Formats: sequence, structure tokens, C-alpha cells
Amino acid sequence: MRRAAALFYDGDTQRDFFEPDGALCVPGATRIVPNLARLTRLARTGTPRIRVIGTVCRHFPGDPELAPNGGPYPPHCMDGTPGQRKIDATAPAAPRWIENRTYTAAELDALLGGDEVFIEKQDVDPLVGNPNTAAVLPRLLAGVEDVVIYGVVTEICIDHAVRALLGRGPRLHVVRDAIAALDEARGLECQERWRAAGVELVTTEAIERALG
Repeated sequence: MRRAAALFYDGDTQRDFFEPDGALCVPGATRIVPNLARLTRLARTGTPRIRVIGTVCRHFPGDPELAPNGGPYPPHCMDGTPGQRKIDATAPAAPRWIENRTYTAAELDALLGGDEVFIEKQDVDPLVGNPNTAAVLPRLLAGVEDVVIYGVVTEICIDHAVRALLGRGPRLHVVRDAIAALDEARGLECQERWRAAGVELVTTEAIERALG
């Protein structure tokens, strides 16, 4: 694995999923925070810097996945609330946010030029939650050999991230001690399915050794 051809994918590391009073707190999420911090430092230190992309939930009152609208999840990561912000361990320094709206080619080029690019979504599936995802993923993966994936929730948004990235060229590595599940059994089922699809399950320490 080479730093120059590696990419980190940070999935939904937001306060509502991590803080004890968060709107959709994930059991065990706090235990992975030190490893999330280690991965963030690894991306920012050394030469060259490792690019970090990923997703963030940005919900609005009418979103179908929210319980008041018949969806399965309570309102969380609502637009403009403290819970929607990323946790300190993964807070980006100079992020570019790709909103769920139409961009000109020049606007999208400017957004994709950053070292930290996050796709805002209103659905657990990034390809559904933001129509721009399908267009920007191939560009973000250009020249990438390895994608390192971490964040929450294992069996929901991380699973959808793996599905969206599979078959696009780069090798995929999920950091198993930097993900957390709402349902541990379903999370383990996902990990077995990923492994069968050729995804490598690794530890934070192994990624540090490979890219440090």
C-alpha cells in the first residue's frame, strides 16, 4: 500500500452518532474514537498527505428515512444542529462539502480539488442520498489503488459505502476496530459478506504500519 495511491473514506463520524446524548447514539462508538483520531493524524502527517473523502448525514424535516415521515430512524444530524457536526477526532481542517444540489462543471471541479471532500446525503445510501455521488466517485477514485474505510454505522452507512465502492478498481480495506454497529450480529454478518467479496478487514495498527 502506497501513501501516494491511498485514499481514506470517513463514513458519517458525526456527533449525533457518538455522543451519549446524541439523537442516534451508536453503542460502542466512543470506543473507536481514539482509532479514528489515529487514522486522521496518519492522513495528515507524512508525505504525501493522504486524501480523506467520505459522507455526512445532513437531514431536513421532510426526509423519508426519518420516523416522523414513516422512516426507520429518529431525526438525527438535522441541518444546522450541533449533532450534525463531525466529532473532534475527525473534524476536517479545510473541507469541501458536496451538497445535494445541481452544480456547474466549474463549481464541481473546485470542490473536487480539495484534500478533504465530503458528500452530504439525505439517505443511508450515498448513491440515493445525493445524486452527485455517482458522478464524483469515479473522479475521486482516479489513480487510487487502496481505499481505507472507517466510521459508522457498520451495517447501515458503512455497508452502503462498501457496496458503492466495490468493483470500481481500488482495493478496499475496512478498519474493523474503527467501525461501530447498532446491531452487533448484523454488523458481523456484513463483515463476513465483505470478506467474501474480497474486502480486507484490517486494524488501525496495520494501516499505520502500511502507511506510516
